[in-house]
Amino acid sequence: MPTRDVSRLPHASATGDGPSLGSLKTAEQVAQLVRLPAERILELSRAQVLPHFRIDGGEPLFYPPMLKAYVREHLTLECPGAPLPLDLRPVVAMPVSREVPMALTLVCDRLREWPGLDQVPCVYFLVEDEMVRYVGQSRNLAARLAQHSDHGRRWDRVLFLPVPESELLRVEREWIRTLQPPWNRAGVTKTEQTE
Repeated sequence: MPTRDVSRLPHASATGDGPSLGSLKTAEQVAQLVRLPAERILELSRAQVLPHFRIDGGEPLFYPPMLKAYVREHLTLECPGAPLPLDLRPVVAMPVSREVPMALTLVCDRLREWPGLDQVPCVYFLVEDEMVRYVGQSRNLAARLAQHSDHGRRWDRVLFLPVPESELLRVEREWIRTLQPPWNRAGVTKTEQTE
């Protein structure tokens, strides 16, 4: 197993101003500090990825300041997010309130309950050939899509934005004004109206 000269490690020197034996911690002791499970810390140290120490070939031990700096620099990814379009406030789906089937336990923290027959209010976009052809708003998207289909409209995809019910009309108008989709009356030219 490759070893490193302690005198060359950050915060360590031969004069003893680096990590003392008492300052070295186990994976379980540093797990919460660096927000990684102890099992993952051990896995990464066995793969010689995380900086660590071993005393007489024993289990990996960690110097918290060094480990925190490493995790911050190499394992932390900043996800800046994105602004909501048109000053939207998100509708938060409710997390699952009951136990899930065993086959879904690996993703249970990402599952959301289907709201039942009443769907969330939304502004929706009918897309054909990667172009938004229609913008609408609905409190029951499935029923509204059936109406479009009954009127002969065809599309490749349907995308929707959950929107608070009080904001539906305003947000729909803004998207129609911005995109001017051909199937909306506001976006239809005089020649298209006569066809």
